[in-house]
Amino acid sequence: MGNIRKLLWLLRKGHFRPVLRRLRRCLWHDGVAFGLAYDVQVPVTARIPRTPVEVRPIRREEWTVFTALPPGGNPGADPLIRASARNLLESGLNTCYVGVTEDGPVYMQFLVRAEQNKRLAEVYGGLFPPLADDEGLLEFAFSLQQHRARPVMPTVLLRLIEIAREQGLLRVVMYVHADSPSLIRFYLRVGFVPFAVRVERWRLLRRRLEFRPFAPDAIGGLDEPGDMNALAESLSRFAAS
Repeated sequence: MGNIRKLLWLLRKGHFRPVLRRLRRCLWHDGVAFGLAYDVQVPVTARIPRTPVEVRPIRREEWTVFTALPPGGNPGADPLIRASARNLLESGLNTCYVGVTEDGPVYMQFLVRAEQNKRLAEVYGGLFPPLADDEGLLEFAFSLQQHRARPVMPTVLLRLIEIAREQGLLRVVMYVHADSPSLIRFYLRVGFVPFAVRVERWRLLRRRLEFRPFAPDAIGGLDEPGDMNALAESLSRFAAS
């Protein structure tokens, strides 16, 4: 129901193209995402760029920073992402954090804990396995377009790892789509370790999900430095298998 409301909202705002793209995806689509895990008891030793950012729970009056859409089809507004942000913020998942700079909130991301497993399943329809009591899920990283050149995301990510440790969690997990090889490499450099593969298949508005243990030899070059295009091709071949 949330997805239907999201698409209807986009249509009312005049953003027709993203709705058509999403409908085409629901008719026929194959996707692969890698489950990555980080032991929060292990300090991050990689040299990660940082910027002065305050990380804290989002405030209700700040929602519109990430959800407001201008009328018409302004491509710079990230309409689908903003519609998803609106849907998630209104869903009852109450563990959204923001990165705040001198310009105000510029980045949002959820750190979901096991007590919200029921709501997580309702919102995502089984896209994520239930979390263990000592586990947190990092999901929906959204940086405002005009701030994406700044290293806000790495700074917030490292702080969320610290927050997870302060909350008594032992590990955080995330799922990264195979069509983002540079992002996968970044998380591996931080210290995340692949542990699962999620295969998502859409056929005529019906979705089927399959979770597999990660096999290191299934994909060449995932954790080795090298050409991004070669890695992307390897991931694409895996997605089609």
